[in-house]
Amino acid sequence: MRNLGGKLYLLTIPGLVLLGGTEAPDHRTIDPRVLTGNISLTLTRAVWKDWQNQPVYQNLILDLICKNSQCQPQVWGYAPKYNKEVDHQGKATVTTRSNTWQINAKLNIQPHPWNENLEPANYNIEIIPYKNRLLGSYRGEMNGKSLSGKVIGTVNPFWPVSLENNQPLQAQEHPRLIFRRSQLKQLREKAKTAEGKNIIGQLSASLKTPIYYDGYAPNGGYHAAGHCFLALINEQPQSARQAWEIIRKSQQNPGKRHLERSTILAGTALAYDLCYPYWSGVQRQEISRWLYREGSMLLRGDTPKRGWNGNAWSNWNARARGAAGLAALAILDDPIHENKGLYSPPDEVQIARRNIQRYIVSALGNEGFGTEGDHYTTEPMVLTLIPFLIAYKNVMGEDLVAGSNIAGLIPQYYTRTIAGRREFFIPAYGRHRRYAGKSLFAIGLDITPDAYLPKVLSALDEVNGGMFDPYFPHIAPYIFAFDRGKVKSAPAPDRVLVDEQKGLYVFRDRWRDNQDFVASIYLKQQPLKASWSFPDVGSFRIQGLNGHWANPGGSKTEPAEENSIVIPNIGVWPRGKLTSFQSRTDGSGIVTLQSRSSNITWLRSFAVDYSQSSGTRGLFVIVDKLSASVPSTWVMNTEGDVKINPDGFTITQGDNNLQATFINRVKLSYEKTNTGGRILARGQDIYYVVMTVQKGVAPKVSVSGKGLDARVKVNQQEVYFQAHKIVLKIF
Repeated sequence: MRNLGGKLYLLTIPGLVLLGGTEAPDHRTIDPRVLTGNISLTLTRAVWKDWQNQPVYQNLILDLICKNSQCQPQVWGYAPKYNKEVDHQGKATVTTRSNTWQINAKLNIQPHPWNENLEPANYNIEIIPYKNRLLGSYRGEMNGKSLSGKVIGTVNPFWPVSLENNQPLQAQEHPRLIFRRSQLKQLREKAKTAEGKNIIGQLSASLKTPIYYDGYAPNGGYHAAGHCFLALINEQPQSARQAWEIIRKSQQNPGKRHLERSTILAGTALAYDLCYPYWSGVQRQEISRWLYREGSMLLRGDTPKRGWNGNAWSNWNARARGAAGLAALAILDDPIHENKGLYSPPDEVQIARRNIQRYIVSALGNEGFGTEGDHYTTEPMVLTLIPFLIAYKNVMGEDLVAGSNIAGLIPQYYTRTIAGRREFFIPAYGRHRRYAGKSLFAIGLDITPDAYLPKVLSALDEVNGGMFDPYFPHIAPYIFAFDRGKVKSAPAPDRVLVDEQKGLYVFRDRWRDNQDFVASIYLKQQPLKASWSFPDVGSFRIQGLNGHWANPGGSKTEPAEENSIVIPNIGVWPRGKLTSFQSRTDGSGIVTLQSRSSNITWLRSFAVDYSQSSGTRGLFVIVDKLSASVPSTWVMNTEGDVKINPDGFTITQGDNNLQATFINRVKLSYEKTNTGGRILARGQDIYYVVMTVQKGVAPKVSVSGKGLDARVKVNQQEVYFQAHKIVLKIF
């Protein structure tokens, strides 16, 4: 067997040679239960294109769903370097031998998302399980050329997870996206309760705010969905007529890019589902055709000339494919009476799902922290992605949240949040320095773990000014449909939260009120190209006693806007690597990281102590060590009144203060900024600072020794630096 490069591919494992070698001996019998779950196989050099009259080969990923070696016939292919906008559909058959699995996969390869010409491909694959992987080889043909290569695969748990006792969708059943038709009677009764009246009152008020048919997130479709919800719950056809007029105007202002079109499409899909009983057959048919056309367009992607970013981890992918999936779920099995394109609505549901799954595993860490920062992570969640997740669960009877990275989204944001009277505040990471706030928690109730539901609901009730941003009236039906009766009391969540994949560490001292302490540090362990990225390696945040002590700076890609070490002419720190981590159940912790840029290595150790052995509720220690003695600057952005002291600084906010003491000699200064102020400590290769936050007089900081050999005592707590990390004696 020879591939086009003239190489013979044989996979050799002790006792086994596949595709062209001798058959494995019978004593290597394979347990058929091993092939159970989501199967992903990577075929090397399995697709090709002509480039400047030369064939160029790329890998192909095949995804199957199997149970006990019996696989569903549908197989999907994905080749991101060949065409990241396209999922290739096909059929597969699996033959089980005693010592190998043989798979024949026939796919229709689509070379270009906007060209529906297909190139049939056929692959004969032979694999075995070996050391928690699937290994093997294949031979095949695509577009007249013979192909062969290695196969490497994985077996993962079923995702999405099938729901127990799921009731299949009935023919033309509406509503279906936010709640099922069977729930409608109960929800109409809820509208008579104090809770129901409160939510409807907030919705009615939001529908009186201006409608924006342009901008980055046009909200006409969301207004229409709000009116349709009132029509359905209150049985008022007039509201459905208002929604229709808004939809028509939204269609006349379609938006120039997929970013804007996504919110128009998502809102219209929700409106179609809720207004279905009140719109005529002609109206329904017109909207269903429009949803199909627009959804197909967003699934195919666009040109970068119009800003499109089709990388799996991009917020563009999340917004566009979430909206397209929502549209496909809205019209699934409805008579659209239009010549279908390459993919039918059921196919488009699955293509959207696959894009969202790729977004979840690449953009989000294991606790839901997003690689593009807080704004670009939470905005698509509220606009299209969480609505798609809930709709997929209702319509398809499968849960995309359970067991996935997105299950940690709400816990991660709530752990970082200190709820005020008007908003849920966090000192954000990434561009724009904000996140979706109360709207995220409101629309995310259905995906919030049980341990967090009591606290999230209580906080939403206490936030003055409404449970959601009036700009997004489509959130009201999600709050309304949520069943508070299923919420049970739960122990307080953990006080330390770690997103190991992305490198976010969060430390909280208690779960009580706006006097709580929350500190965090971001290692930026998994930066991804072609996405929003800020110079926030090792940057930290500190809030507590209702004060914001260590904040982000302005929304600029400049190192001085982060709480970091800045060295002139070396560029930004590209990524951080964890070297040690410790934590305690009281929320305390110590994180140490390393980063490297222009041949200079930076070590930062960050300690948070809530034990109160220092005589304060919050003791924070930071040690920075550079591998070269060069002019550098330690930066901390803050709020409040700042006073520079001989060996440190004091920040005062209200009745509380932060007292910082530098153990090594530095030159301190302070400058006003658009976001408050910036403390600058200029030195060489070492920075060692101890900070306490308190009301009243700060405890005395006693120092013996010099530099990194110094031992610091604050009340009963002792601090020193040893073995490349901070050590707290009482920990």
